Amino acid sequence: MRTLSRLASGGAAAMAAGALLFTAAPAHATSASNTWGIPGNHKMQVNAWHCGAYVSACDWKASTKLFKGKAHEKGQWVQNRAVLAAHGISVSIKISKNPEATLKMTSKSQGEVRWKNTKAWISDTYGQMKPSKLTVYVSTKSCGSAQITSKIKFTEKCVTAGAA
Repeated sequence: MRTLSRLASGGAAAMAAGALLFTAAPAHATSASNTWGIPGNHKMQVNAWHCGAYVSACDWKASTKLFKGKAHEKGQWVQNRAVLAAHGISVSIKISKNPEATLKMTSKSQGEVRWKNTKAWISDTYGQMKPSKLTVYVSTKSCGSAQITSKIKFTEKCVTAGAA
């Protein structure tokens, strides 16, 4: 009887620990980043990030950052364009975003969030994706561009988190 009681309490403890692991531990994120050199010792960094696992919603972030050497550098404008998508058969997605950004749904399963920040070193966009239940996976494509000076422009370059 004691053995059965110990097994039952041990099993309950293992289940509780497993439940705690799946509910309290943060999921690993999916991300991508790249940095490009620009004349004049400038660098542009483009980043994409979203949750690695979700039940009904997935946080996302995308950014474009301008540097000169290792220091932040303000440009005339810095823009980030994030393309958020749900992948699968007959899927859809709802997207939230930061207030200063614009959202354009390009299809029922894909939307584009854009923000052009003036006299700044960064343009970051963020929000939440709510994909439909049949979604196999989500992706975040982050594209950055900038006008650094009147003579130096960084044309759009992209990175993708999640399968492309």
